[in-house]
Amino acid sequence: MLLVLSALEARGHDAPLPVMQLLSLLNTAVNKDIYSTNLRTSLHTLHRHGLVLKHRNASLNLAVTLTDAGRRKADAIRYKLVV
Repeated sequence: MLLVLSALEARGHDAPLPVMQLLSLLNTAVNKDIYSTNLRTSLHTLHRHGLVLKHRNASLNLAVTLTDAGRRKADAIRYKLVV
């Protein structure tokens, strides 16, 4: 998820990304379904570790953005994948 959020930021999407939109992107990219409860649990864990910020819109829908620490972690993961 950190890599997906990082890639979206690199393409100019810096607004909070609604979780259901993130779920749709992930399920489109992989050949199996990711369940929304698993995604939310993972995002809450990333938030507890300071890697994402949680936001709520007027309808109280959950959205996320990367923190600076999340960006650094995504860069480190990408570096390990390349090397």
